[in-house]
Amino acid sequence: MKGFDYIFIICCVIAAFALLVSIMRPFVPKYLMRESKEINIKKGKIIGSVTGIIIGIFMCYYLWINGFLNFL
Repeated sequence: MKGFDYIFIICCVIAAFALLVSIMRPFVPKYLMRESKEINIKKGKIIGSVTGIIIGIFMCYYLWINGFLNFL
């Protein structure tokens, strides 16, 4: 396996955990969640957005280079 293959696998695992967290969030009661300051929520949204964009671009690049998008 090339080095890109390992990075792609790690990106897939991160994406799967992000999907799992977003699915489970509505089922957690509000009193079990910690309160956050508005500035921390804003920073988290920015960091999460940048991370998601980078992972998405890399996954698309990997699929394009390896020819998996030709099936679509």
